[in-house]
Amino acid sequence: MFSVTPSEPTQVLPPRPQPGSGAVVTVERDRHPHRFIKWLIAIVVIALLAVAAVIVDQTFRARAEKDVAATIAKSVAADASTVGVTIHNRPFLEVLFTDELQGLDATIPKATVVRDDTMVTFHDVDIHANGIRHAREKSQSVAGTMSATGRIDWSELSRLAGGKITFNDATGETGRVKIVRELTVLGARVDASITAVPGVEATSRRVTLSSPSASLDDIRIPDMLLKPILEGITSRFTLPDLGNLHYESLKATPQGLDFSLVGTEVKLSDLAGTGR
Repeated sequence: MFSVTPSEPTQVLPPRPQPGSGAVVTVERDRHPHRFIKWLIAIVVIALLAVAAVIVDQTFRARAEKDVAATIAKSVAADASTVGVTIHNRPFLEVLFTDELQGLDATIPKATVVRDDTMVTFHDVDIHANGIRHAREKSQSVAGTMSATGRIDWSELSRLAGGKITFNDATGETGRVKIVRELTVLGARVDASITAVPGVEATSRRVTLSSPSASLDDIRIPDMLLKPILEGITSRFTLPDLGNLHYESLKATPQGLDFSLVGTEVKLSDLAGTGR
């Protein structure tokens, strides 16, 4: 007799549907591609919203910078197209909730400031302000810290001094100004050349002329004669009041007197001219 022992279980297959029997074959499809597409759409939508937010923020920033430039130009009798303004705030629209700006930079090629009886035209003014509070109301805006630089041309200095004043380019005399003043000597009116180092008094804003030296036909003029001459010049040589923004230094250059200013808690309205 023969006996057959199967080595592995017999697999029973379901009967295949016969052609024409009307049976429907169902195949289960993978749904993961649909989930991936949904995530992709969500990412695209988020990216588009982020881009739109950036565009809106930049649009409002540009508009605000243009408005600030126009306000500055009007207050200092400048051409608005030449005034540059950059607002530092990330994002800019945060100012709507905080009423503060991180910083503001402004460049003004030519600015005329009038205070009482003093009118001065500045050139190449560069302003940096940080920590601006009450930013939405310009009449109340205050900068925590501010610095500025610029130049007063020699023609403007001569007008302020009431006499010709230029850069002294003599060898070894750097940083000094040259003043030509008319003197009366033995009944004759002659021009004397005076050189001095310019400076500024922080409290009075008066331009100072220190270490003076003068000669007439190579003859040194005594200091006792120079003192009243220099006092007559500096007495009318006063720079405009800019509130808490104080004059820090003056330096003579071939183009004019370069100045620097610094201040804290500076009201922006104190910096405006009269718009003449």
